Order: sequence, then C-alpha cells, then structure tokens
Amino acid sequence: MPDESSKSAMTELQSAQEAFMDGDAGPLQALFSHAGDVTVMGGFGGVERGWAEVGPRLAWAASHFHGGAYKQRVVAEIVGQDVACLVSLERWVRKAPDGQPLPVLDLRVTQTFRLEGGRWRLVHRHADELIEKQERRVGA
Repeated sequence: MPDESSKSAMTELQSAQEAFMDGDAGPLQALFSHAGDVTVMGGFGGVERGWAEVGPRLAWAASHFHGGAYKQRVVAEIVGQDVACLVSLERWVRKAPDGQPLPVLDLRVTQTFRLEGGRWRLVHRHADELIEKQERRVGA
C-alpha cells in the first residue's frame, strides 16, 4: 500500500500480529472495521461474518498463541482509492503454554482493507495452510 496512511496501516498490522502471537487480540481487533460486513476465514477454519462474530473469533484464536515469532512476506499489494488488498505468506513459530515449541504455521493470506474515516481498516482476512504446489498430472 503506497501512501502514508496505508504504510501506517501496514506497520499497525505487523504490530497487531506480533501482539496476537503473544495471545493479545486487542490490537488486531482495533485495526478491524467493526461493521456488519467484516469477515474472517482464519487458519483455524470456519467463517465469521459481522463484527459480533469476528471480534470474539479473533480473541478465541489469539488465546491459542503463547509467544514465538511472526514473519510476513508480502506477495502483492493493490491499493485503490478506498479499498486495498494485501496478499502475503505468513510464518507463525509458536510455543505451547509451557514454552515448548509447537508446529510452525505457514499460511497463505489475503486481507482486504477499506478506508473508513481516513483510516485503513481490515474488512476481510482469509488464511489457510501453505501446502506444497501440486503438479498437474497428465490425463487428469
């Protein structure tokens, strides 16, 4: 996202994801629009629509994280006048409550932002497991 307000949103997103890694959904919840049309199709499955569903789902998902490291690699950014899309690969190096390592989550993620009152807000997040690319089989 090229302009200053969108760069600020990207910084805020990075910070929010780092807090999420520590079990704190608050910063990510604050970045989300609280409108009735927001959606989440997160890495733990399911589909939530509307802030009344999305907000609690974010808190529930964050409760599964107990520290570790978060890294995002941007694949594509598309910014329009009032809507933007971020496509990225995320790596979540997680810890269990006792500090022991958990399996790493490698996700492919698409997030949509909308400009609301001069501020970029998340309105959609879709994350699923990054799996190895399947080659096309002859005759399939």
